[in-house]
Amino acid sequence: MTEPDQSEHKERRYPRVKARILYRPPKVFGQKRQIPDISLGGMRIYSNKLLQQGSTHNIEIFLPSGQTAMVLARVAWVDAYPKDSDALYDIGLEFIHIPSNIADDLKSVLESTPSDK
Repeated sequence: MTEPDQSEHKERRYPRVKARILYRPPKVFGQKRQIPDISLGGMRIYSNKLLQQGSTHNIEIFLPSGQTAMVLARVAWVDAYPKDSDALYDIGLEFIHIPSNIADDLKSVLESTPSDK
């Protein structure tokens, strides 16, 4: 999938990495998806459902250790893909709240994964 140009998005406080972390989209049960890239500040997802910029969502994430957590995230940006793409939208989510019991484990996973930069 060709990714839209991310240069218009503000500079990130945390580097994004391609960690082996899964997520479950809002209001979808049973289906887990790979997170394309994630940082302590947020994550990117691909979706066929449009999420409105500024809206907030509870997203379930699944760490490689088997731990799961519900995080609260705000839609920071949305880019549309062409209709013949695997997904219709490229969505940036900014974490608003990560439970303290998962934050350290997430940080460890991210620190052990090479940065994309």
